[in-house]
Amino acid sequence: MRQKILPLALLPLLVASAERTAWGNPVAAFSFSSATYATYDPSTAELGYDFSTGATPVLVSALGYINDGTNTTHTIQLFDVATQKAVPGGLAAVMTSGGGPTSTSFSYVKLATPVQLSAYTEYQIVSQFYTNEHYFIQAKNLVTSVGLTLGNAVYDNYGAPPTIPDFARGTAAVNDPGDFGPNMLVSAAEPSSLAVLGVGLVTFWRTRRRPRS
Repeated sequence: MRQKILPLALLPLLVASAERTAWGNPVAAFSFSSATYATYDPSTAELGYDFSTGATPVLVSALGYINDGTNTTHTIQLFDVATQKAVPGGLAAVMTSGGGPTSTSFSYVKLATPVQLSAYTEYQIVSQFYTNEHYFIQAKNLVTSVGLTLGNAVYDNYGAPPTIPDFARGTAAVNDPGDFGPNMLVSAAEPSSLAVLGVGLVTFWRTRRRPRS
């Protein structure tokens, strides 16, 4: 009897371990080989884009802004599109470094605590841009990571962007990838080693309980 009772006692631990999440290495949410430097927009505003998660949660560990040659600080905020509310913890001030009209690199600041984004959910990332500071559109060879899907470019508050970005309500076509602008370092959810061990123990227990023929 003891051989049967002991595995049963372990089942709650195995279930709990299966619910734990291990995360992969952080990568840029979106990257591209080149983009158009939008010098035709001399105003100041806030900009960014909508994006959606896929079948698994995503962990955001850092927020960033493209190195556009101005070496300025940008405040970046994540929003839940359904509620139009800021994602708790999804805020960072990023100082860019170097770059210019042909830049494809970003500067990032780690979040104090990584933010988990739910699966199958639409989000928005927004930052300011300033007078004579230009953003990037029409990204070429766009690469998306960890199951994310890029949505519409967004913008708002022309002439007077707030210190902390608001949810942006203006949109541009999805076939005009941008506005970069902001970006993130993200990780995909992966099965934890404990969960794998748990499955193995359950399988072993079931095998031991099979009646002999």
